[in-house]
Amino acid sequence: MNAFKLIFISALSSLTLANGATAAPGAQASPCFLNRNINGFSAPNDRTVYVRVGVKDVWRLDLMNDCTGLSFRNSFGLQGSPTGPWICRPLDATVIVSQTGIRQRCPVSALRRLTPEEVAALPKRDRP
Repeated sequence: MNAFKLIFISALSSLTLANGATAAPGAQASPCFLNRNINGFSAPNDRTVYVRVGVKDVWRLDLMNDCTGLSFRNSFGLQGSPTGPWICRPLDATVIVSQTGIRQRCPVSALRRLTPEEVAALPKRDRP
């Protein structure tokens, strides 16, 4: 392997680690989650979504605008970034809701993992 390839691979690895993309799913220090690890969702209104990731993690996603019909739970999907499977920041995710055959794409403006105390404080109907 020539020196240029080695430097490039080293720089790419450092960039990936800095972005948190190699953190293990479900690890406490990880500010990211994998779309495929979502086990459920709830939507108390048309601008807020809670998703359960794995067994115990709950993430709150705030949407840029109203996502009509989201709170009726007709059909829900979370599309990840085309650059990778990890969702680490709002630009990595888009909520997709389908109601009566019409698909609506709702960009995410903020996301964060809730603490166990915050999850416990959610009304039971809002827990995913």
